[in-house]
Amino acid sequence: MFRMLKRNPDRVPMDRLGEYLRLFAELLGTENQPIFKGIKKASTGLKAFVPEERLQHVQVRLKLVHTEATSRPARIAADLEAMLGADGIKEAQLLDASDNVIHLFHGVPAANEEVIRVWQEGTVDGVVTGLVGADDTMHLHLRGLDGHDVKVLVRDESLARGILAHFRNGCVRVTVRGHWVRGEDGWHPETNKCTAKSFDVLEDTPLSKVFQDFAAVPDSGWRAAESPDDFWRELRGIH
Repeated sequence: MFRMLKRNPDRVPMDRLGEYLRLFAELLGTENQPIFKGIKKASTGLKAFVPEERLQHVQVRLKLVHTEATSRPARIAADLEAMLGADGIKEAQLLDASDNVIHLFHGVPAANEEVIRVWQEGTVDGVVTGLVGADDTMHLHLRGLDGHDVKVLVRDESLARGILAHFRNGCVRVTVRGHWVRGEDGWHPETNKCTAKSFDVLEDTPLSKVFQDFAAVPDSGWRAAESPDDFWRELRGIH
């Protein structure tokens, strides 16, 4: 599935949707007979079916996106990122049949769009959704607590093994160093421009339990809040 994040289907013109479908089919390889299987309202998810006997050929094509920048699949992926950028869509995902992220697209800003970036060390909290790569440099995929998808580099095998042990199992806090860019919803590590240095496993205490503990403190203010969850999100700027 090709999933465009934070963009509902009713906000995508039909002719533009057709262009995305065409490039998606070319990315999979029209010779592999991909069939349109509908739209999933998970942001905007374009679903496809590939015959089982052609899956291996699709996997070979998708590997070229990462390994050969001049290959046809890599050029198609670049075209998709240019379209996303032109439509103001910051991120899109390529998911396999098990909803694992196998490639993360980032909309390429227009040439006249200023990108604000700084070099710094910071932390990212989220769920590990993937780790791609077989050489010295691996790509770690995280789903942030705010729904933002982050892709950072991992250059240490022992660190990679430690992080992968928490695949889709609770939240981790990853310390990264590199370029961060500023978007509408705050600062995020720039794709493939930050390297993971360490990580910590976060407690999985439900947020509701935390708010109950807060409310138990006399005169804390949390007891009087009608919706502690919404109040907390407002304080954090999460909408």
